[in-house]
Amino acid sequence: MIDGTPLLQMKDIEKSFYGVRVLDRVSLELQRGEVLALLGENGAGKSTLIKILNGDYQKDGGAILIDANPVQINQPRDAEALGIRMIYQEQHYAPELSVTENLLMGHLPSRGLLIDWKKAHEQAREQLTLLKVALEPTRLMLNLSVVERQIVEVVKTIASNARIIVMDEPTAAFPPNEVALLFGAIRALVKQGISIIYISHRLDEIAQIADRATVLRDGKLVGTRRVAEVTQRDLVQMMVGHEVTRGTSDASIPSSTSATEAALSVNKLTRAGRFSDIDIQVGRGEIVGIFGLLGAGHEMIIDALFGEVPIDSGTIAIDGSTVSITNPREARRAGIGLVPADRKVQGLVLDMNVRENVTLSNWKPLSRWGIFRRRAEQQHVQDWINRLGIRMAGGMATKIRFLSGGNQQKVVLARWLEANVKVLLLNEPTWGVDVGARGDIYKQLEGLAAQGLAILLVSSDLDEVLSVSHRMLTVYKGRLTGHFSRAEATRDGLLHAAAGGTL
Repeated sequence: MIDGTPLLQMKDIEKSFYGVRVLDRVSLELQRGEVLALLGENGAGKSTLIKILNGDYQKDGGAILIDANPVQINQPRDAEALGIRMIYQEQHYAPELSVTENLLMGHLPSRGLLIDWKKAHEQAREQLTLLKVALEPTRLMLNLSVVERQIVEVVKTIASNARIIVMDEPTAAFPPNEVALLFGAIRALVKQGISIIYISHRLDEIAQIADRATVLRDGKLVGTRRVAEVTQRDLVQMMVGHEVTRGTSDASIPSSTSATEAALSVNKLTRAGRFSDIDIQVGRGEIVGIFGLLGAGHEMIIDALFGEVPIDSGTIAIDGSTVSITNPREARRAGIGLVPADRKVQGLVLDMNVRENVTLSNWKPLSRWGIFRRRAEQQHVQDWINRLGIRMAGGMATKIRFLSGGNQQKVVLARWLEANVKVLLLNEPTWGVDVGARGDIYKQLEGLAAQGLAILLVSSDLDEVLSVSHRMLTVYKGRLTGHFSRAEATRDGLLHAAAGGTL
């Protein structure tokens, strides 16, 4: 129950970077036992605000109060001492360590001078039951999917003694059944008086879980509303400053498609223990979506097509010609590009600028007689900036790490389009992308398909698969269980097939 007494107050918070004000007198109040949604497009100031709360950044002005008492948060340790815990959109984990070691880091049980691994794994399993997750504690984090790693991060935070938990896009890569488990855990925490700041671009989630919503735009507070008293359209208008007709859950691509002959043909693709007998055809000008629940194996199919996972049998053909793909270089040579789910680790070089990331690995067309043409490079990059609507404060010289998630994703797209690929693979294409940029990306995919590009995407966002795909496939335990045309596809039908049902 919300008792009306603020647990947390952030008053008139100000912050600037390199002379650019990113937070302009922003205020926020969080009640005890409340779920407060913090909304805004990428670049609105949400991440900066919560990083100030966690001590990652120092505020330039304003005040933070806990229980009406002013506090100074200079570092994350200060926030932890106050009972503040963070689940950031960017996952923080030790990849070479196990699930158990990541969950119990700094608190591993011991027997004398040795770690009691049996007890440690038992404790880890108990924590995982908070989300009813059947995840083996001995597995290394680097071998987990993006979804599984995020689950570990959520469980680790929920298991701690927290008064305030900030969740930044916690379900960005979650399938629907896992979202329900997380929401159940959140409701249990709220009943214990724990308060949640919930950041998400999925507005349907806000309606399900949040009590109030605070909206930021361009570093300023737009307002705070009770969720029960506003519609999703109201919230979108507050976020972007005008009415948006694309990018929400009703965004759709016409059911007709210009697809003709198959650009990508996959026949009986098999990886023992992971997936088997996978048949996929994607025509020129067609968008095919693949949907599956946690651990279904659909993400690994994409990785196999790009040569990141070896296959045991089966064939891959591009434009009717069989190709051998055992590594990403061969995939690229065959005309296949991949936009990965974890763009910051696998898709971008964060300390390079926009120009360098777009033309990275695409230098040959920009060279003549062994001389790299810098002016041609700049023109090519500017063309992609204009075409994809990439927004950045300092132009193409801006380092990638300072771009919003949506603009970073557009840079990854630009790189593959610059490489003139025939087939584009996308893994969670709008993970961590705000509602406005999501609409831009959908529109770009529609335009690219209209120009003849074959697109195969994997997404755990069921609404995304339904809205952006001309045809849809479902995967369960490494096998295809459903094939839907746009006219045939329904939410219930895809969920049924993805859960192992037959249609």
